[in-house]
Amino acid sequence: MKALSQSQIDEAQAIINNTRAGIYELRDIYGDLWDSVQSPTSFGMKFKATVVAGLLSSIKLCKKKTNNHHTYEVLK
Repeated sequence: MKALSQSQIDEAQAIINNTRAGIYELRDIYGDLWDSVQSPTSFGMKFKATVVAGLLSSIKLCKKKTNNHHTYEVLK
């Protein structure tokens, strides 16, 4: 699976840097910006691949919820 583009990685890192430590679904990390995501499912897969590849700092993949949404832990 392809990772996010460099500009998307830069944006994601800025968002992560401004997010309090805790466990979140991706839509909660992005907050109001989530509404501007073109294809949430495709973006979510790319975001996960980016996290797993270690291209974002201060975040790790957690478990999948029963609604099939992944959770992420923001570390500080």
